[in-house]
Amino acid sequence: MLDPRRIGEILSSRPVHGVQIPARDAVIVDIPDEIPEMLRGWLGQVGIQRLYSHQAEAIQGFSHGEDLMVLTGTGSGKSLCYVLPALKACLDEPAARCLFLFPTKALAQDQLGKLGDLIPADEVLCATYDGDTERSGRSAIRRQANIVLTNPDMLHIGMLPGHENWLRFLKNLRLIVIDEAHVYRGAFGGHFGWVMRRLLRLCAWHGARPQIIACSATVSNAAQHFEDLTGRTARLITKDGAPQGEKQVLVIEAADDEATEARSPNSEVAELLAESVSHGVKTMVFCRSRNGVELALRAGRNELMKLGGDREWIDAYRGGYTPIERRDIESRLFSGELRGIVTTNAMELGVDVGGLDLVILNGYPGSRASFWQQAGRAGRGGRGGMAMMLAHADPLEQYLARRINLLAGEPEPSLASIRNPLIASRQLKCAIYERPMTWGEIDSVGARTVAEDLLDSGEIHHSAGMLFFPAHRTPAAEVNIRNADNEGVQLFVGGTALGEMEKWRAMQSAHIGAVHLHRGDSYIVEAVDFDKGVAFLSKFDGDYYTQPVVQSLIELRAVLEEDNLGDRRTSLEAVSVTTLVTGYRKVSLRGNVVLSDEELEPMSRTIDTVALRFGMAYGGVKGFELGVESATGGVHALEHALAAVAPLIAGCDRRDLGSSWYLMAPDRMEPAVYLYDVAPGGLGLVEQCYRDRVKLVQNALQMVESCRCLDGCPLCILSAMCECRNENLNKPVVLALLRGWSSSLGQLS
Repeated sequence: MLDPRRIGEILSSRPVHGVQIPARDAVIVDIPDEIPEMLRGWLGQVGIQRLYSHQAEAIQGFSHGEDLMVLTGTGSGKSLCYVLPALKACLDEPAARCLFLFPTKALAQDQLGKLGDLIPADEVLCATYDGDTERSGRSAIRRQANIVLTNPDMLHIGMLPGHENWLRFLKNLRLIVIDEAHVYRGAFGGHFGWVMRRLLRLCAWHGARPQIIACSATVSNAAQHFEDLTGRTARLITKDGAPQGEKQVLVIEAADDEATEARSPNSEVAELLAESVSHGVKTMVFCRSRNGVELALRAGRNELMKLGGDREWIDAYRGGYTPIERRDIESRLFSGELRGIVTTNAMELGVDVGGLDLVILNGYPGSRASFWQQAGRAGRGGRGGMAMMLAHADPLEQYLARRINLLAGEPEPSLASIRNPLIASRQLKCAIYERPMTWGEIDSVGARTVAEDLLDSGEIHHSAGMLFFPAHRTPAAEVNIRNADNEGVQLFVGGTALGEMEKWRAMQSAHIGAVHLHRGDSYIVEAVDFDKGVAFLSKFDGDYYTQPVVQSLIELRAVLEEDNLGDRRTSLEAVSVTTLVTGYRKVSLRGNVVLSDEELEPMSRTIDTVALRFGMAYGGVKGFELGVESATGGVHALEHALAAVAPLIAGCDRRDLGSSWYLMAPDRMEPAVYLYDVAPGGLGLVEQCYRDRVKLVQNALQMVESCRCLDGCPLCILSAMCECRNENLNKPVVLALLRGWSSSLGQLS
């Protein structure tokens, strides 16, 4: 195992906070009578004689015709909660069909392998059906497979638009499985909720009403989330009967002295990774971004070479890789050939990679649910393990490191944006293409206004009381369900596809001069055509990467809700946000040192969205009496503080929320701070912040107060994303502002 002294050397004795999760005995029960004898025999052949209590509860609930949502811990055997009901349905009724939905292809492949181990010969036919499936075999899968494993993207674009080819399957569909349901939040969740409604509508048309079993990490709004995703209510299964090995979870504070702070977190993670795999410790590293994955992999391989190890012991796994690359990495990981993997949240989910000894989180993953999902990958199946998170020099992460009880508290809600009008508009066209809709159906999904707008624009037609899509080509092909925006940019190196990214992300990260990292190698963008959606890159040997410089302008459209608190007001507003990319920074690979600022021809995007506004009367608010410079520093710091803790309230990634500030907002000529959804139409995130605005302000106040610095530092009010390079921030004034806001909003409690 790792030498604790060596860990201390790598982390420069940074303060460590920890929790010890005790071992827990299993609650084991007899296999329910509802399970057929043949299936009992299959279970016995793989050594399963009895079940965990939550698995038996799921089987009994399914047998009683209930829809279910299973919320138990990582590694608790949730898959049997739907695999056994599915196999029961297929054995009871040989013509029965089941659909398993996974958010990633890797999860589907992993589950297919487990089904193959359980089912002898061809008693029940199972197959994956996704973008990697050979076209020559697709027809046979549609006709013969009892259990089809796929992802929402293929269901949306490949199955529902051509549902005539799936007639037998839909007519006999008995069970729909939604694995990792907590993943379906924000825009992805909104699209998924509509895709599920489209599927259930076509099933009903063919005379079927399949049951639904969803599995999820714990979320605070499980019942509501299931209803948002499916339009139905579910019985919740929350009592976990699986055993749990003793586990140590450590959170390491960011360094607060200048000598240590200059080291990159990626370098520290890379040293820990190299040290662990060289000692035979099977390790997984989670990074927040694709860039972080590539930087950590490159540095980790360099460290391994220094230790005399093999650089091929570790690899990376993230979105954007080709199918061939993904399959190769998955195969090496499952076989044990890889000792370590650096990944984004693509591996956060339930893919079984064998016994992991150590999980390292390179920064806070964005939600408490994700934190525990990632930490839970260590020591699965009743084994012990260790998870550690290295907090970055970031206000939110330092706040959580010092208040580890917040991480252990109630998880955030999972918000699926089914009411986003842009998402609803696109999905409604898909549904109408698949089968014309009546106004009654439109009203049943709350989409009358959206449908009327589509009629006015000529995108759908009305005839004989029905709404029709006026073209033969499916609109699903133009709808990317992973985000609210559809356009993407393909990346090419010498004619070979390297990957793709959303257009807006590409404007920030694939402009000319941007450095793109892929599987440990660097590439620089030589040319890009955003209209055609292509960027051309070449290999790059420089020692820096790039960060975009972004500015935001906000224009009020309408006030939706408002609190008037005298000299202060909070309001929920419909706004237009124009975001400009004006340049980029070159940042050293050997630390977080900014080498230079480069200008770009400004690129912009304007969206209509929803914002939470904190408005203040200049001169009537404590702290502003110190003058314009102090007031500017206070308002600027208030934006940083509120934006830092807002993801805790909204249950989202920090990149899902934007922020801005004005010393004098033009509509009311008063200082104002804005938090807004970055997705067109909004995702419901700032609405959650508005509902919990008291807690939002209190968390921001606690974060700033708990930092030991006097004037502000990267651990309280400085932000790595600040477009102003963190100039003119005033900690004493922002403390006065936050205390005033806390007192005023306290009247609403």
